[in-house]
Amino acid sequence: MKKAFPVMKTCPLFAGIAESDYETLLSALSAKEDFFPKHDTVIQIGDPGKRAGLVLSGTLEVAFYDENASPVSVTRIESGNVFGAMMLCANVTDSSMHLRAISDCTLLFLDFSRLLRNTERQSHAETRLAANLLGYFAKRSLLLTQKIRILGQKKLRDKLKLYFNTLPKQKSGVRKLPLSKTELASFLYADRSALSRELSRMQEEGIIAMEGKEIVILDPDFLA
Repeated sequence: MKKAFPVMKTCPLFAGIAESDYETLLSALSAKEDFFPKHDTVIQIGDPGKRAGLVLSGTLEVAFYDENASPVSVTRIESGNVFGAMMLCANVTDSSMHLRAISDCTLLFLDFSRLLRNTERQSHAETRLAANLLGYFAKRSLLLTQKIRILGQKKLRDKLKLYFNTLPKQKSGVRKLPLSKTELASFLYADRSALSRELSRMQEEGIIAMEGKEIVILDPDFLA
């Protein structure tokens, strides 16, 4: 399990926990490492919400299916981030989300539900992890609220406006899109052709400049 230590050091969930406590903590959480090739499913819709842990390498995608059985991307989970913890701790028995590997992934499965049991016997590391997990849940709730707000917009340009606002801006003013156009269309629940047309119009109107996955907002009033 020591291969997981470098990733744990970068994960906010393990902030304030000494590396010397990692091995005991992982044992207490029944840690188990597993590999998932690209496109493999980690959690199916309808599965019990019993799989949670830390992404050691690769990227996962969280999605659900609409009434036409088309996938709707909710978010991506990169290396150093947690998956499935909310469902596990909420004791969800029927997952409404589909979790799949969109690249080769190494996952460290952890039984976070232990943190809700035997609290009087918890170690300092477990107590700190529980506090960090609460902060994680709060941040995830805010992100999901943000996604709902984006999907709630009727106009595609308004969806793009809110989405661009979520992207970190570099000192040069460049914002990097983490998604391809196809993936962005799925994330925004929009048609890919309509998305391409809208982005082209925005460039023609001088609102944005775009090259590849790099975008610059030329009109400061657009994001106001």
